[in-house]
Amino acid sequence: MPDPFELHKPDSTEKFITYLPHSGFHNQRISLENAFLLASYLNRTLLLPPVYLASPAFPWLRFDKMYERILLQTKNGIEYCGQLREGEPLPSECLNYAHWTSVPWTFFYDFEGISKKIRVIFRNDMSLEWIRDELSSDIYFIKDNSPFDYRIYDLPESQTPLQRFVHRLELDALEAIQAKVIHFGSLFGSYRVLAQSEEHKDLLTWVRRNMVFQNPVLLQTASRIINQLGGVKQFVGIHLRVGDGLFKVRASINVDDIYHQLVNEYTDLTVDEVAQYDTRHDDDRKEDTNYEVKQLRDTPVLESVQQPIQVTHPPDTILQARLGTSTKHHLKCQSSDGRNNQFAKTTIYIATDCPNPREHPLLQKIFKTFPCVFVLSDFKSDLKELTKIKVVEDNVHLESYLIPMIDAIIAAQGFDFYGTNSSTFSTYIERQLHPMYTDEPIKLFDAPSL
Repeated sequence: MPDPFELHKPDSTEKFITYLPHSGFHNQRISLENAFLLASYLNRTLLLPPVYLASPAFPWLRFDKMYERILLQTKNGIEYCGQLREGEPLPSECLNYAHWTSVPWTFFYDFEGISKKIRVIFRNDMSLEWIRDELSSDIYFIKDNSPFDYRIYDLPESQTPLQRFVHRLELDALEAIQAKVIHFGSLFGSYRVLAQSEEHKDLLTWVRRNMVFQNPVLLQTASRIINQLGGVKQFVGIHLRVGDGLFKVRASINVDDIYHQLVNEYTDLTVDEVAQYDTRHDDDRKEDTNYEVKQLRDTPVLESVQQPIQVTHPPDTILQARLGTSTKHHLKCQSSDGRNNQFAKTTIYIATDCPNPREHPLLQKIFKTFPCVFVLSDFKSDLKELTKIKVVEDNVHLESYLIPMIDAIIAAQGFDFYGTNSSTFSTYIERQLHPMYTDEPIKLFDAPSL
């Protein structure tokens, strides 16, 4: 872990904000983005928690319970658990040892750039005692009683509705707090901290430009695979999240949505021909009602929509340029069925949490329609470096946490990208990674009004 004051040493006049992290990596990333905005808005130094990587992820809890959970989730005194050899019996206190770890945000992102505008102190010790001993005992708590307890408005005149949030919290009210430290609970939630003034929109764009993966091992590994796919902007990137929660319930619908976008844009198939590839279309438009969802969601559930197979192709001049048998890579594609060889020109990379994607029933129609579809498991020899990465302090290997990030970095560098509806991971790829890696501008979107 970095020294807490590595990037910034506070003076006696400084004020601070901090928060409690929870949930998976991308939910923590959204919390961090909101924390950056608040630190800048309020001219306070951010006391930044580390990233918690856990399987399963630590859930949201009410403030006091979440604080207690974080303090109890410690490896102090059981460091020997990380030295046990594989196959040795685990003492009871070691059973959960390898299932979680924490790393500094600097492992993923370049904080040299961020720290030029936002003051950051690394909060390696999550106890209130550390804050009191190192900084101040004058702490103002904003404790949340529900996952989306409040939305923070930067403009008093804003008419943006609360939506799933319970309370409206004005920036003016936070600015009026004189305590040295403001301690939030959860800061998770897209558009939880609004950026509606022009100054704040510029700040948010700048923050997002700086929150793009910069870890050299991740970038180098992804680059080797991208080169094999033909290079940057030479393939179509897809992110399919199907493995858990709401995404498992709607997996077949989400896959079907993306499949038909691909068929529309990169094939000249007729409705009857599509039906031959998409034989389970009607069933795929239904939710999996056998799976119970218990998770924190950032976006509302959409109703299932039964719809017949339709095709809407681009103008013929555009479509013909996309069809053909030539490829810009030397990878081995699947055998053609005699009709789909015209779609070999479109190389597709699927980033997914789907186990064994080449054999998974939901993805078969994509593989059958497009000969040149690739997934991360096709490039196992390029992933060896990841097996060596571990947290020195607790000896926990990070490979399982880094695989999805490699997947995302690759998928983001296609000339086009299709993501999973309601996935914060897909949104991150689409709105930040894809434009940054392909030299396109980052676009901001207003908070949904419904």
